[in-house]
Amino acid sequence: MSATPTDVRYASVEDVLLALDKDPGDFDTGDTLWTRAQKKATAATRTWINQTSRPFHPVQVGDPDEPRTWETHDVHDAETWDPARVMLDNRKILPLEPDQGDALEVRTGRDQWRDVTDDEGDEWVLNYRTRRLLIYNRRLDLTPFDDPNTRFMRICYRYGPLGEDVTIADNGVVESAPADVNQAVAAKAASKLVLDDEIKTGVPNDGQLTDRSTKRAALKETWESTTAEYGSFSSV
Repeated sequence: MSATPTDVRYASVEDVLLALDKDPGDFDTGDTLWTRAQKKATAATRTWINQTSRPFHPVQVGDPDEPRTWETHDVHDAETWDPARVMLDNRKILPLEPDQGDALEVRTGRDQWRDVTDDEGDEWVLNYRTRRLLIYNRRLDLTPFDDPNTRFMRICYRYGPLGEDVTIADNGVVESAPADVNQAVAAKAASKLVLDDEIKTGVPNDGQLTDRSTKRAALKETWESTTAEYGSFSSV
């Protein structure tokens, strides 16, 4: 069964176990350590995206079925004939495709919106790499006490590896993620398992696992050096 978007991982369970100096062949999918390693890899992938803003698979911004979750922007001088200028929150935005849940709407009233998704080139222009959006729409303030500059537009979109091939296995592992990202996410997940009291008890040190404090320091260094290279620096 294909993975849901929340199950996507940049490191496999095997990668996490190897980062712990464990042989993946000694475990099966029913083992506690296997299950926890998978959950930690999923969480570490979300942490990677949040801290670096560098996803390696399409990430959805906003729930297509819940406009209240969409990214919303105010503008200046919405009543002029000049285009409204907006800088979206993420770079490497994928081309808007309505059949993928993408949508761009301009507010026309207090709680009224007009869908302009299909009007690219006429109603709006977006630089998909720099996130600069121009909307050629004059907003008339026809409603009392309704500021046309406020909540001028809202958008639901995907961003990620623009122009790159993405390969996601049925188990949710993004096989096209760079090797150093794979190692960093595995290290992040493994560092959390090192701190897991239940794992400490259930999987004793059999001579393969380095001293836990030393191991965690090495895993932390792997994570920090890679996140520093790809985006904003953050500790484990």
